[in-house]
Amino acid sequence: MALWLASDHHFGHANIFMKYCRKTRPFETLEEMHTQLIARWNEVVAPDDEVIVVGDMIATRRPDRALMVGMLSMLHGTKSLVRGNHDPGDSIFMEAGFTSCEDHIWMPKERILIIHKAPDIKYGASELRIAQSLQPELVIHGHDHRHDVPEKPRCLNVCVDRWDLRPVSWAHVETRMAAAAAETGTWAAIS
Repeated sequence: MALWLASDHHFGHANIFMKYCRKTRPFETLEEMHTQLIARWNEVVAPDDEVIVVGDMIATRRPDRALMVGMLSMLHGTKSLVRGNHDPGDSIFMEAGFTSCEDHIWMPKERILIIHKAPDIKYGASELRIAQSLQPELVIHGHDHRHDVPEKPRCLNVCVDRWDLRPVSWAHVETRMAAAAAETGTWAAIS
């Protein structure tokens, strides 16, 4: 059994591939994007693995409930959700078999905070307050779809657009954690 993390699939959101993320999502239809997201997830995640989805799994104002539940149910593993700014509410996820829906996850032993937006003053002020309170060694987040920018200090962005539309393994989290230990600064100073 392995642990994986991923965010920002944006099921149901045509503009994510037509307009915003053309380089990482060269698809022509929503169906093609959905098929690829499911296939790439299931290529790496085994049925008995665990996956933490770090928000924005669904990004549509009027989700087709049956379609979304059906697609989410096809994804391997035991799944939990850290809510993102686009997710339509917990009931679709719970119906699709997710075990929980949370605003953030705090892993005190590892000193890891899992939250949808990176802690910063401009776009993640409430997330910054949580990070200031907890003082994590690493923040695992999504929200930022840019695939060609460096990681923020003491952060790991698990947005699928940065990872060939696949979940990120816990082994990569451990590698990033080791590198983050050498990064300086406090959460109070991040902007």
